[in-house]
Amino acid sequence: MKIKRVRIENFCCLHKVDVSFEDITSFIGPTGVGKSTVLRALDWFFNGERGVSLSDDDVHSGSTDGRITVEVEFDGLTDHDRQVLGRYAPEGARSVSIWRTWQNGEDKITGKALAYGPFEDVRRNEKAMDLRRAYDRLRASDPGLGLPAAGSKDKALEAMQTWELAHRDSLTEAEVEDTHFFGFAGQSRLAQLIDFVFVSADLRAYEEADDQKTTAVGRILDHAVDRSQANEQLGEIEENAHLARKELHAKVYGPVLGEVSDALSAEVAKFTTGRKVVVTPTVHVPRPARTSFQVSIQDGAAQTSVYRQGHGFQRALIIAALKYLADRRSSAGGGIRTLCLAVEEPELFQHPPQARTFAKVLRELVASSPQGRTQIMYATHNPVFIDPKGYHQIRRLSRDAGAEHPVTEVWQATEEDLCRVLDGLVDKQVIRSRTEGTLGGALAEGFFAHAVVLVEGGGDEGVITGCAERSGINLGAEGVSVIQVNGKDNLMLSDALFSALGVPCHVVFDGDAGMEERKREAVSNRDPYEREKAERQAENQARHNRTKNANLLQYLGATPTPQPADESTRRYTVFEDTLETYLDEHWPSWQERRRELVRTGQGVDGKNSATYLETTRTVATEPPFLLYALLENVRSLAARQ
Repeated sequence: MKIKRVRIENFCCLHKVDVSFEDITSFIGPTGVGKSTVLRALDWFFNGERGVSLSDDDVHSGSTDGRITVEVEFDGLTDHDRQVLGRYAPEGARSVSIWRTWQNGEDKITGKALAYGPFEDVRRNEKAMDLRRAYDRLRASDPGLGLPAAGSKDKALEAMQTWELAHRDSLTEAEVEDTHFFGFAGQSRLAQLIDFVFVSADLRAYEEADDQKTTAVGRILDHAVDRSQANEQLGEIEENAHLARKELHAKVYGPVLGEVSDALSAEVAKFTTGRKVVVTPTVHVPRPARTSFQVSIQDGAAQTSVYRQGHGFQRALIIAALKYLADRRSSAGGGIRTLCLAVEEPELFQHPPQARTFAKVLRELVASSPQGRTQIMYATHNPVFIDPKGYHQIRRLSRDAGAEHPVTEVWQATEEDLCRVLDGLVDKQVIRSRTEGTLGGALAEGFFAHAVVLVEGGGDEGVITGCAERSGINLGAEGVSVIQVNGKDNLMLSDALFSALGVPCHVVFDGDAGMEERKREAVSNRDPYEREKAERQAENQARHNRTKNANLLQYLGATPTPQPADESTRRYTVFEDTLETYLDEHWPSWQERRRELVRTGQGVDGKNSATYLETTRTVATEPPFLLYALLENVRSLAARQ
């Protein structure tokens, strides 16, 4: 059983959001859009009884009734899950929905269940006497139900549930309030199936190292260490001790209390008849014994508490516990509870190698989970935590900060989305293979940007960045990333992916008008047969390139021109032939400066990004208008975010 979808209303900065979940779900987006708030809403949903409480300050400003709702839909139900959930997940059910609401200090749990309508009217009576009376009235009004007499509220509830189990065809879906989902210790049905552990950005090490069920380390240990055998034996010891205490009480206090009982009975008999007073010793039942563990740090000769360690060590401790848990769960192959681990900013206090290790540990925790009973979710600002093959795991949040009551929007991309947008332009197999491999690592940084410039090669990146720097523009500070993707198919695919995630793109590409002529010149000195063969190849490649130009322009919403001229619009910039031929014609001093850098050993010949950047930054004359237009179009995209 896993989290499939979460719907949140009026919780802190989230007015209304609907989020689907994967085995690993990465929440990204600018600061303040609600990434961590999604995790905290789930923490309240699961752990409201563990000290996670709400107040009026947690209600969204746009709420009209002050009501907070967190609804969670679960899927992947097993037979064991259905057995524990009872009427909330009858036989054949593939999912179950439970929601928690808060309003004016009142906290309620509600679930969708199959129920017999008249029974729900009886169950709505909170007082035991009122429920029994309603039950008796129903028995009298409809004797055909065959309900037995019930002398208590519990007996009446049991009788109705037994009837429902035997008459599935008479049940309908109903919204049922039920505290037993998150009841007192030992009573929670949902806690038997899912353990939601939230590692906040402000975790305190001395609390997290305490082996208690409310702490992250303690609950991780619960999944990694089987305490059942020891606890069972401790329970037997306690039971034997309890029996010994009862015998001791009877031996020591029995005779004395017997005399007291007789004396009181004799006095009471003077006022009433037929009754006796019995005084017996009360032996308090001890709380069940539970093995607990203490975590401390050996630092040289000193053994210190985790409280004395720094924030970096705190996170290292969590990483170590999770790594150990991943190894244990992989080899154990058991456990019926799903572990849902939510981490707020996992990159905090970590050096880059440590952050990469943490990201790897989290992925291994899911991959090695027995029966797939692990879910990971985190709010991050670090591309390291984006799985190169898992763009479908990304949930990018954005927010209209200018609105009176800002609304958060959740963006996600699926393979189906990309295939639909690129239908007829890029082959489906190409979409699948390139998003899983070639493009994954290169695109990760762009998922965090306000706007992205997609270029075919490193030379374009160097020139664009150099033009910005010489104009005093810091593209990074404005949230703009320039990303090299290689090839027109990849330009379309990357743009479709970023657009699905709500990141606007500006596409820069070459029209390659002179490509065929250059290839013909390159083979002009070959023998006739080889020259003819090479010319046919050049002609076919040029024809193919013109088709790609038209497809790309069509995708970008422009006229599908096979051979476009130099142009810069809000969505794209195209060079009629190549960037280099454009610079030769419109900025000849740029090429002279590049050759100078190569000649003096300060640059590298060929299409080198660093050399192109330094050339553009240091050339004496100003860039042509088209490059300035490109920059302004890109900056306008970022400014809208």
